[in-house]
Amino acid sequence: MEDQSRWEKSLERLKTGLWGLGIVASVIGARSLGAFQVVELMALDRLLATQLSFQTGDKPITIVGIDSLSTEETNDTDETIDTIDAAELTEILENIFENEPAVVGIDILSHRITGDLDKTLLPLIRRNSNLILVERILSNPVEPLPKLSQTQLNQQVGFNDLSLDRDGTVRRALLGSYNTDDEFETSFAIQIIQSYFKSERFSNQDLELENGIQDELAMRFGPVEIPRIKSAYGYVNNDESDIQALINYRGQVKPFNLIGRTDLLTSQRQEDERIKDKIVIVSLVDPLQGNQIPLTVFNRVVNNKQLASGAEIQAYTISQIIKAVEKQQPLLWTSGIAQLIFLISFSILSIIASRFSQGVISGFVRLSLIAGSSIVVSYILLLQVGLWLPLAVTLVSITANGLIYINYAQNERRWAKLIEQRNLALEKERHVSEKLAFARQKTIENVFDSIHNGPLQTLANLLRRTRDETINIPDICLGLEDLNREIRYIGDSIKEDVVARKNSLDVSYAGTKFDLDIPLHELFQEVYDAMLSRPLLGFSSLKFTIISFDPLESDILNVEVKRKLCRFVEEALGNVGKHAVGATQLVVTGKHKDEHYEITVADNGPGVDMHEAGSGEGTRIGQEIEKLTKGTFVRRPNKPKGFFCQLTFPLST
Repeated sequence: MEDQSRWEKSLERLKTGLWGLGIVASVIGARSLGAFQVVELMALDRLLATQLSFQTGDKPITIVGIDSLSTEETNDTDETIDTIDAAELTEILENIFENEPAVVGIDILSHRITGDLDKTLLPLIRRNSNLILVERILSNPVEPLPKLSQTQLNQQVGFNDLSLDRDGTVRRALLGSYNTDDEFETSFAIQIIQSYFKSERFSNQDLELENGIQDELAMRFGPVEIPRIKSAYGYVNNDESDIQALINYRGQVKPFNLIGRTDLLTSQRQEDERIKDKIVIVSLVDPLQGNQIPLTVFNRVVNNKQLASGAEIQAYTISQIIKAVEKQQPLLWTSGIAQLIFLISFSILSIIASRFSQGVISGFVRLSLIAGSSIVVSYILLLQVGLWLPLAVTLVSITANGLIYINYAQNERRWAKLIEQRNLALEKERHVSEKLAFARQKTIENVFDSIHNGPLQTLANLLRRTRDETINIPDICLGLEDLNREIRYIGDSIKEDVVARKNSLDVSYAGTKFDLDIPLHELFQEVYDAMLSRPLLGFSSLKFTIISFDPLESDILNVEVKRKLCRFVEEALGNVGKHAVGATQLVVTGKHKDEHYEITVADNGPGVDMHEAGSGEGTRIGQEIEKLTKGTFVRRPNKPKGFFCQLTFPLST
């Protein structure tokens, strides 16, 4: 039964554990369908916005914003766009190249550059292979500047398309994609990084752009592989033919210097430090005034001023890849296996902690600690190794499992308490039933003893005297009257309340009750006097009696033991009166003997058959009181004749 109960408990725990695993499986399934994409990306925004910055005082990028613009109407629509004259742009670029930058990127589409390109900008491009241009290949394609050679198109042109999420924020950098002619092209940022690593500073390092090792479709510079966004990154139905990487804004600490056009052309202060050996990005959008795109959803909701231009987003992308190669700073990446381990591990912890919680408050405290631990672990891994884990989904699973199992544990404790109360009530009822059964049995035994030692003794005496023809009619009538009185007394005694009979001993032949609370030796004396007053044949010839009871306090023994001892003395004397016909001597004593009390009843009558005595009521009572008191009961023939009966019991009973 115990093994079966243990198996049932284990099976029940397994069943309840499957609830939590079902929730985890549901969460994983919903995530695979994109149900948690928004909250996952918001959680990533929060972690990126609050992480400590790795940026140092050295900023490898400078953005030059053109703050004096002309406008021009487009051919297709009535909208106007900002433009810049090729001669003016060339003047700015020549000024920049005088300060020996590592790479210069022009983040200005070709349709925004007006004027004569052949005499100004194109010669500058031919002279400087580290000058990178832009095009747009995805939405509303824009061709690069005309009259560029194929080599220049391959090495000095990159697209600057941005990949916006559903909420309008930019979290992904588009590093490579296919144009409308199904030709693969690299981004503006990648072209700048390639040119940067070709400078003399990195001449002794092999930092060419190559395919990845762990992921062949990814990009790699030397030993640093740029993690490519896959469906496991929280982007469902993402076009994996495009090479995209997550942008780590590192607490939005800007990794670049900002210079306005006027400042660049008129001021000679610190431009060498801001441009020499740096990556310089030239943009029509003034970085000091013309911010347009939110970096994260929290920028839009909390602080609209924290926005970024396309050039700044390019700068963030370039900076994180360069830092990864130069200083081994981690890039953002993830792993489907790591995500499952993280999600399932913390979900199981929440199940265990909630399932075995001792209360609602303790359950919520444990749940909060587990949720907090998941946040800390996710934050540390993102900070130290760039590992992005599904924190939002894990918190959803932790919360769902926690609430369900806290409620289950609470209901289980409530049911356990109700069952315990029911069991206590049943146990109490069982004890009451046993007590009533015990009291009923004791009543039956007491009534039987009263009948046996009263009316039956009287009836046996009448029958014997009648058979022996030693009784006359008047004595028979007297005997029958005694018998009638004894029977009626027992009947009246049975009708009395059990509590009233508890501390008394019915003596039907004397028509009275003995108080069991008085000292036991006095009770023995009263029993003796009552029995010897009966007209039994064995008492009629007695000439010599020895009666002696040593004092025995009542509080030593309980009521039931005292009743049984009195019945023992009563039964022993009754046997003398019934069987010891012709006896002349009777010894009835109660003595202390070595921490024991010894009760002896002996006569010198004709004696009885030991086999017959062994099955009599006296023997039954003697054996019962022997067991009850842990004493010793002895019955044997007396010497030289008669019968000897003795009970010895310890006073510690």
